[in-house]
Amino acid sequence: MINPKLVARIIAHTDTKTKLRLAKVIPKLGKADEITKCMLCPNMCLHVCPVFDAERRLTVSPSVKARLGYFANDPSYEVFEALYRCLPCNACKEACPMDISVSENLREIRSKFKTELGEKAKNEFERRMEEVERKMSNKERDGKILYFPGCSTFESNLFDRTLELLEKLNLDFGVSPDAICCGMPYMELGYIREFRENMEKLKKITKKYEGVVSNCPHCVLIMQENGIKAAHILSAIIGAVSELQLRGSNVLSEISYHDPCILARKLGILDEPRNILRKAGFTVHEPIYTGKETYCCGFGGIYRFIDPENAEKISERRKQQFEYEIVTACPSCKQSLNARDIVEVLLDVL
Repeated sequence: MINPKLVARIIAHTDTKTKLRLAKVIPKLGKADEITKCMLCPNMCLHVCPVFDAERRLTVSPSVKARLGYFANDPSYEVFEALYRCLPCNACKEACPMDISVSENLREIRSKFKTELGEKAKNEFERRMEEVERKMSNKERDGKILYFPGCSTFESNLFDRTLELLEKLNLDFGVSPDAICCGMPYMELGYIREFRENMEKLKKITKKYEGVVSNCPHCVLIMQENGIKAAHILSAIIGAVSELQLRGSNVLSEISYHDPCILARKLGILDEPRNILRKAGFTVHEPIYTGKETYCCGFGGIYRFIDPENAEKISERRKQQFEYEIVTACPSCKQSLNARDIVEVLLDVL
């Protein structure tokens, strides 16, 4: 790694143009990592960061968080908490000329320390998991494909509606009371051992199924990254829906579609939900930020465990960008935006 004192002098005494040039040259110097490149950049993704937009302080801006991460050696230092104030929306990466995700790079830094803030968020997450375990205790059924709801599906009251849709489409699916969480909060908070233990347990459970489907884009992504054959619920139902005649909606004809960050940017599912909605007779309107340039709902990742007040502020900002009733394809987005999930919409028109 480049000497921190040298990097500090570079940041303090060079102009923007030079920093950009250095950021592109650094990879040729040897072991420079993405955090180093990011911290040398003059915050070019600042304008798309929803956390900065809500909190309005440079400490939580992408490039400054990278700098804090680079120099981090004392988790008791108050600015270290800024490293938790990040959403997995990857808006920074979408705007970055070097294709860097600040969120992904901060995970490794968080894993090096245990903090009071991180422990508090972990305890809150585990409390919610206990509630989901109780709700899942009597839901077991056999099937070829495992339906993996994820914790946010219960929070947004989507579990029973999804079961109803899958049954209506005659899909051969199973439910396991032991398949509750993908472990994402453990990973995001830096509890890598707990995350790996949870993932190993999940891998054993999913082995007997042909694949896994989930409402939650983040759950799908985490499972895919760890070798589990997982797909978003849209991928599972789109073929079945295409074979059926949608009767259309007599209640609402105009809606706005919100792209969940991970569904659009990471899983590349953009046209499919719009096509289904149009087939069902809806006129789909696009908000000001849409597609891969969507704006985060504020409820993704660990941010709402860290700062629920500002997570709500991001949610309110997003809601103001819509003219019509919001439809989405993510339980966290549904909850945050008071939206209807596409599962609910399909149930109304089948």
